[in-house]
Amino acid sequence: MNRFCLLAALLLAAPSAFAQVPMTGRFVAEARCPALQSIRQQTNPGGIATEPGVAYVLIGRNSEAATHYFIEIEDAEPPRRWVAVGCGRIEAADGVSAAARKNPPAETGRGAAALAEALGRVRVETASDSASPPPAGRQRSGAGRAVLAASWHAAFCETSPRARDCRDGGEDGGFVLHGLWPQPRGNEYCGVAAGIVARDRASDWSALPEPQLSGATRRALDAVMPGTKADLDRHQWIKHGSCYGADAEKYFTDAVALIGKLNASPVGRLFATNVGTYLDAPAIRAIFDAAFGKGAGRRVLIACARDGDRRIVMELRINLAGTVTPRSDLGESIRAAEPARGGCRGGVIDAAGWQ
Repeated sequence: MNRFCLLAALLLAAPSAFAQVPMTGRFVAEARCPALQSIRQQTNPGGIATEPGVAYVLIGRNSEAATHYFIEIEDAEPPRRWVAVGCGRIEAADGVSAAARKNPPAETGRGAAALAEALGRVRVETASDSASPPPAGRQRSGAGRAVLAASWHAAFCETSPRARDCRDGGEDGGFVLHGLWPQPRGNEYCGVAAGIVARDRASDWSALPEPQLSGATRRALDAVMPGTKADLDRHQWIKHGSCYGADAEKYFTDAVALIGKLNASPVGRLFATNVGTYLDAPAIRAIFDAAFGKGAGRRVLIACARDGDRRIVMELRINLAGTVTPRSDLGESIRAAEPARGGCRGGVIDAAGWQ
């Protein structure tokens, strides 16, 4: 075998040994994620993982639309490893993160302030100001099964440009709240009068009663649900929240906390740092596993839509089970749920504005 053939054989035998797109700087881990020798084979000699807060030498990424970064871990054997992009941030030699260069601070942490408010605020409103009574009739508790529908707003606006919350072309700073849906499917309109159900089904959402929320919860909800401009909150409360087994205050507080945790996770960072690029379903499921535990990715349905010659990711529908509170562990809730069925094979993470 001549030297050319030998080199070709080595390249084919070790596809993950070379970064396809060279990079410089540092990778600062923000989660404990597996450090792979081979992306395709998912091999990890020594069971090496990144340590949150530790900076590693950055060598490259696996493609322009990256799913993994190539880094060097001194104590590992071999030391050069692949790690999912959502597991940390990239810093240049001056210590400024790539995300900070690209996005204003308010855009990179959607839901973080709302989550903090949901976890730590002091209630000053009276019960009569802030709560509506739990609905009567067919109900399921917040401790049952549910689906968190987390939308990519810019993609929604591509398909619904006339929506009231899409006049500026939508947002791409993180996931927004579509809804929190008690399961099983079809568990809707619990104890709701027939006339109100008819208005909802006719999409006459402005005629629906407004959910009774404290001022703090209203502000937090507006921050993570652009659709409140189109009365989406009224629709979600009447159709789904009425079956949550709690009042509107708890229903939306729980939902706000969940979307905040998603955006603060490696999943949220993966999407926010890959705007305009294509992410396939295996990469999305892998980052769920890295962020929330093995098997979490199987419990997520990826919903897409066609936009001209593109397929764009519209929404993640995340199965949950168990008690949901602002302080509950999102990973535990996901792993306790049933696997999701269906979904698309991946799509472009749409940028704000009209494409």
